[in-house]
Amino acid sequence: MDPITMAVGTAVVSAMATDGWAKARDVVVGWWQKIRPSDAEQVSTELDQLRSDAVAALNSGDTATTEALAGVWRLRLQRLLTEDPGLHGDLERLLRDDLTPLLSAGDQSTVAAITQTANVKGKGNLTVQAGGNATVAPPV
Repeated sequence: MDPITMAVGTAVVSAMATDGWAKARDVVVGWWQKIRPSDAEQVSTELDQLRSDAVAALNSGDTATTEALAGVWRLRLQRLLTEDPGLHGDLERLLRDDLTPLLSAGDQSTVAAITQTANVKGKGNLTVQAGGNATVAPPV
């Protein structure tokens, strides 16, 4: 599964139990309105319905339910990207610019850990990307 869809699904569910939920909801529905106007009302309704489940799960530490709810959004977003791969950049901007700033520091680090990226240009450049400590020696 695409890392951005995973991160957005996690961010949406994490935002459901925050003070910034109304803004997060508006951002997600607005994004959907822009890319799939015919589905925006249904997305809005589904977000409202899932919020109570998410809040209860997050407050009780029910990680299985929280993960299942994030999975619902991940699959929905993955299908969307499969239908229109050109939306990938828009989805990444939604995550980076609109959703992540609304999350707690802990949730932000979880989302950021999912979305590590690296760009390498030029011949002979060395890039190392690690989720923890890394020791790198120059090539021999």
